[in-house]
Amino acid sequence: MNWTIIIIVGVVLIALIVFLVRRNAKDEKEFEQQQNNDYHKTKDEEGDIEIEDKIK
Repeated sequence: MNWTIIIIVGVVLIALIVFLVRRNAKDEKEFEQQQNNDYHKTKDEEGDIEIEDKIK
């Protein structure tokens, strides 16, 4: 086998693995932020008050 081809394929595979790991970490952070934003907070944390409490 030709060693130059093996080396080139190896470097490309390593670059692909590094790219996929970085992309996965970025996507994981975005997913966590989306989940945190979608989580419904309690009314005390949101600052909402009940309409009936306001009228009384």
